[in-house]
Amino acid sequence: MDIVEYLLFIPLLIYGISLSDLLGQWKHFMDSTSWHTPYLITLIMVTEIGVHNVFVFFKFSPELSTITYFAYWLYLFPPLVFLLMVNCLTHVDDYSNTETFFTSRIRPIFLLLAAFISMHFMSFVHFDHQIWLPRLLAIILCTIYAFWQKNIIFYSLVSVWLFSIVMRFYIIYV
Repeated sequence: MDIVEYLLFIPLLIYGISLSDLLGQWKHFMDSTSWHTPYLITLIMVTEIGVHNVFVFFKFSPELSTITYFAYWLYLFPPLVFLLMVNCLTHVDDYSNTETFFTSRIRPIFLLLAAFISMHFMSFVHFDHQIWLPRLLAIILCTIYAFWQKNIIFYSLVSVWLFSIVMRFYIIYV
């Protein structure tokens, strides 16, 4: 193993723990009594965002061969914020009602999601700079939704996320 493989281990482990928590919550898709549409859509959205970030992490892995200790901590911030957000989203088992759980956690979930997305604008993170507009819109919509829980805001955010998937596909494959 070279130095890059060692340095990739911790951020990818953090993403792996997060994705494990998220995929464990997919059991709510099987139990119709716990269906709450915004919660299920958020689970799908955050899972896709996590998988995409793991995939993109490998794009800038060659830069890790010359990284300093303090710069490495900067690379750990996005996975750590993602883990915090996932922890806010996934401890639904402590509640008997998924809707009550989700509505009580909307503010920290979406503020952390906005923080996570905003980290992709920082110079030390080299994630898909071609899709800056959907990211900016997502940050704005996440922040608004955290304080003003209206369905139109939530579904606008979902639309921006779906648009970003199309843009990422176009950037990668076309």
